[in-house]
Amino acid sequence: MLYADFIFDLILSIALVVLGMITLQQKTPREAVVQLMIFGLLVALSWIRIDAPDLALTEAAIGSGVTGALLLAALRRLGLQQTFPPPAPAAIRLPVTLGCAALGLLLSLILIQSWDEPAGLTDIVYAHIPQSGSANPVTAVILNFRSFDTLLEIGVLLVAALSVYTLSGPAAGTPVRPPGPIFILYLRWMTPIFWLVTLYMVWIGGRAPGGAFQAGALLSGLGALTLLGPSPWPMRLRRRVVRWGLTLGFGMFLLAAAWLWRYGNLLTYPQDHAKTWILIIEVACTLSIGISLTVMFAGCAGWLHEDPEAVT
Repeated sequence: MLYADFIFDLILSIALVVLGMITLQQKTPREAVVQLMIFGLLVALSWIRIDAPDLALTEAAIGSGVTGALLLAALRRLGLQQTFPPPAPAAIRLPVTLGCAALGLLLSLILIQSWDEPAGLTDIVYAHIPQSGSANPVTAVILNFRSFDTLLEIGVLLVAALSVYTLSGPAAGTPVRPPGPIFILYLRWMTPIFWLVTLYMVWIGGRAPGGAFQAGALLSGLGALTLLGPSPWPMRLRRRVVRWGLTLGFGMFLLAAAWLWRYGNLLTYPQDHAKTWILIIEVACTLSIGISLTVMFAGCAGWLHEDPEAVT
């Protein structure tokens, strides 16, 4: 079994290096983005191999899926079909390649040397898990031990979504073809499954890999598919659902901070109600992340047009 695991990890490592080189050598931006999405899936598999399922879910949903969709939508809007500029001369590429290889080897040696050393704050985190309101150490860290960082991350995502809306305009690429019957059938059957898995990811995040970021990425995937369907969602910021959805996560975080201030510190949950607060914040952040990423996808594709007659 150990020999088979070693062979699998060796093949996976070689595949990552080879696919990374292939991605860098693509001739067109679209081909490079597709290769990058495949590379992200292999990276997600690598996180699984080192027992980091939370990072694997995030990489597969956001690093590969959502990021790839945003890049493809941006390429469609910009109409970038030309090839990349000619590569740099060999006199420049060779030293850069050798430098990157040396840096990778150095980082690998450092990792191997520190493999058996204590893992920083791991013992402290696990010692305080019972008081955190979550049995999942990742959720405990993100939404309790370093909740201020997560609050700022949600704020940055909100600012990014608003920036995309502000800078968006008419699409410059070719229009999307009408969806076929297979896609319509797929969307009809997969919509409830997307919602079910999203709710499951939020609920399970309190004790197993999952949580708001992974669930929000899945929700944005449903949003992107719906935008490509026969009846796209109205992604105009002036619509109340989108407006409230964008600000829900950040607003709920601020409300929780103000409410919990009476216990002495901002975002310090009382032990008896920590689980409830974390679940409320995760649900709100899931909706905000899903809507924000969908808005960014729509903006990159040039679908955020104002329509006064459709405003509600």
